[in-house]
Amino acid sequence: MTLDNLFHDLESQLERELDAELLNRLEDEERERRSKLTLRDRLIAIQEDQDTHLVSFNLTDEREITGTIKNIGKDWVAIEVDTPQELYGALIVSLLAIRSLCIPIECERLSLGNQVGEVTDSALEALSSRPRLAQKVNLAFVLRDIGRRRKTVTIATQKQNVRGTIDHVGQDHLDLRTSYGMLICTLREVLYVRIE
Repeated sequence: MTLDNLFHDLESQLERELDAELLNRLEDEERERRSKLTLRDRLIAIQEDQDTHLVSFNLTDEREITGTIKNIGKDWVAIEVDTPQELYGALIVSLLAIRSLCIPIECERLSLGNQVGEVTDSALEALSSRPRLAQKVNLAFVLRDIGRRRKTVTIATQKQNVRGTIDHVGQDHLDLRTSYGMLICTLREVLYVRIE
């Protein structure tokens, strides 16, 4: 064996070991990145895709709602409901009310975001643009705006659906004026709000 062959073999072996080490490190970083993903992060990734995707939401009251994600806030998601027919239209769902999701196959990879070391056109656009204002807004803020506009709503909780107008939204509750009087409801009990 010549010295040239020896050093060439050593270089090849070293390159393979460095490549394997780099791949292991990238895989570890990717596992760590995925462990920090929230449901909200995954919904944002689906919503930011250019294609429209129907997503099925299974709520804590056992109701299943299928629709298109229109917007996402701090603790809520706005859905254009496709089914069930009685909820057709705009719905604001508390993230705490979502028990599970069923997403189309083409959204599985998309919902996980960009892998470590991967740069896509949408990732570059996200870096260059400001986050949407809605993503910073909580459910109470949205409900205050609906109340200010005096829109009739149906508020669903685990126990009941109540129709009325929102008079006041505090830090942790809302006042709903109904035909029977005033209902004070804690925000953590709100599953979704349907704007009529």
